[in-house]
Amino acid sequence: MTLILADRTKVYPHGILEDVLVRVDDTIFPADFVIMDIEEDEEAPILLGRPFLTTGNALIDMETG
Repeated sequence: MTLILADRTKVYPHGILEDVLVRVDDTIFPADFVIMDIEEDEEAPILLGRPFLTTGNALIDMETG
């Protein structure tokens, strides 16, 4: 998998987390996360295409999965 960022650079994921259970209010659904290693740039923040975790007020229980 190759990801093309907004500045047209290509990055390759270090891994993919599949079927992570995400709870939004009273609904639980599986989601996939792509793990990337990119340089931090305070002048260019990362903008997600669909920030569903914030919009849906989601919580990820890292201890129990």
